[in-house]
Amino acid sequence: MYGKKMRKNTIILFILIFLLVNSILSAQTKTIIKNDSVKFKFDQKYISISPLIAPRICLGLTSTYKLENQHLQEAIIYFHAFDTFSAYKVYGIATRNNTYFLRNTKHGFFGLWNFGYDFIQMEDWTYNPGGPNPDDDEGIITYGFINLAVGLGYSFQMKNDTYFRLEWDVGLKYFLSNIYISYVW
Repeated sequence: MYGKKMRKNTIILFILIFLLVNSILSAQTKTIIKNDSVKFKFDQKYISISPLIAPRICLGLTSTYKLENQHLQEAIIYFHAFDTFSAYKVYGIATRNNTYFLRNTKHGFFGLWNFGYDFIQMEDWTYNPGGPNPDDDEGIITYGFINLAVGLGYSFQMKNDTYFRLEWDVGLKYFLSNIYISYVW
């Protein structure tokens, strides 16, 4: 179904995803804050859509912990995808870190940064009346791109421990900026 180049890129992507997840999970287990030890456990789920600039759907898990200054910080690891089922496909994995400006709460304004890797596949922009052959790499451009960005967001508390969020980021990625609408439960 895929050509040799596509298989090689897919294997490289899965190795990078494994290394990223492994490093995130192992990095957070030994941080000590005062008398408490931070445990990196996923306590909530995260879903997000980006309908405007660079459309995508994100699914992930979150872990919340408290800093020395009583501000909450949230680590999110998520997978994202956008697929037009023909000309343009983006898949990737990223980690996001949200730091809330108010103490002891996860609503209000927060700063964010994210780091990840995107795997992008698209048709060549030159004219091809029959379209590319799906069994051949000819006419399909495949590449990877780093996803590194900073931004701001606002979190609305819905009930108990569920949140609706608006997020905006800008940085080094295949689109310079993105807007997200997310829900955390």
